[in-house]
Amino acid sequence: MFFLFREEHIFLFLPIFVNYTDYNMRKIFPIILAVVFMATSCHKVVDPEISVDPYAITFDYNGGSFDVNVRCNVDWTVDCDTLGITISPTSGTKDGTVRISVPATTSKSTQVARITFTAKGEESSKITKTVVTIGSYPFIGVDVGQLSIAAEGGGTQFLLTANREWTATCSNPAFTFSPETGKANDIIRVTADVNKTGFARECLITFRLKEYQNTTSQIKIVQTSL
Repeated sequence: MFFLFREEHIFLFLPIFVNYTDYNMRKIFPIILAVVFMATSCHKVVDPEISVDPYAITFDYNGGSFDVNVRCNVDWTVDCDTLGITISPTSGTKDGTVRISVPATTSKSTQVARITFTAKGEESSKITKTVVTIGSYPFIGVDVGQLSIAAEGGGTQFLLTANREWTATCSNPAFTFSPETGKANDIIRVTADVNKTGFARECLITFRLKEYQNTTSQIKIVQTSL
């Protein structure tokens, strides 16, 4: 940059870093400050902004993959709080797409994974999340394999564990049980009248998930005879 200096009606263009007299320096110092101010004020701090789509997604126990569309005005990174989920890529600049892969699970309870996207600005950061819900593995089971009822009649009970809606059937009408349907864990009660047949009798109670008919569990109830 050059400064215009007038002496005896002659105009000269001189670099501002030339050694001037104190008088001239007092004249140009405000100009130098103005130049410095203009140079420093040209840089604008960008506030980070970020959004993702989708914000939430649900998988069954088989898992799967999906894409997240990222909208951002700065650099960003992404990570997940659940092991086993893979993310590619794990960082980017401005708009982009991230591939999320969710593995199959054998967990008997529903899992929730949170995938965090962080936009990194010069002076601050901003985050947003995609929440992944992973359905539980279908399960039904009983805590024992066989129980007995006295020949004089009576009852017994056991715990049924399930994470889906279920139904039950009994192979022998001489025994009654309840409940016959349910949506989760329950206590199953079985009763039988006095057995005067002269021989032992038994029933097989079969529990089956409504949505997954091949997922079953059984218990045998045995009653001796008088």
